[in-house]
Amino acid sequence: MGIVRSILGKLLKCRIIKPTFFMFTYPLVGFSQPEIIAIQLLDINNHTNPVVNIINTRIDWLWHTGKYEKIFPLFYLISRIDPEDEENWATGGWFLINCIAPTKKGDEVRLTKLKGVDFLKEGLTYNIESYRLYWEIAWVYYLWGDYEKALKYLDSAIKYEHPSYVENTRAHTLEKLGRIDDAIKQWKQIRIKFPEMRFVAERFIQNLEREKADAQ
Repeated sequence: MGIVRSILGKLLKCRIIKPTFFMFTYPLVGFSQPEIIAIQLLDINNHTNPVVNIINTRIDWLWHTGKYEKIFPLFYLISRIDPEDEENWATGGWFLINCIAPTKKGDEVRLTKLKGVDFLKEGLTYNIESYRLYWEIAWVYYLWGDYEKALKYLDSAIKYEHPSYVENTRAHTLEKLGRIDDAIKQWKQIRIKFPEMRFVAERFIQNLEREKADAQ
């Protein structure tokens, strides 16, 4: 538990933002979910490639010693060894955007964030038949307020088997774009496809229909 608390504390300092159930219930509020990354770090040596396991061990050590600036090259190295490792691409991209970029100054902040997106997009070229990196890229654009680009990647993500939050994100993106009817349609589809999201979907449907009626 001490190790977990240590990792959580460092993740919070890095401002890593991941989607949660509550985020999609209250879409205007961003919640951190560092516990997911903490669990991944604790399970970091389960890769099938022993070389990657050694590199991950090094990443883990650098993380615990606070030497964040030396970590990304190792994510990059793993991407050359196993380009189909989606978790590596996703974590590497998020690390650049949320841990490294905030340490920069001036235009370097923007350039580092764009480097993170480019890393995610490169990973996508090796994993085009999986929702994961489409969604990761879409989520970055959503947080940046670039909803058109977010929708483009979400439209690709939903073509492949995916969890409910992919379609939740798409519904919120459509709402942000002012496409209320399409957002309602998406929530209705979520209500059918993901029974565990039924009550959340019904709530958003009611709110959006009320918003639409008020506008008229």
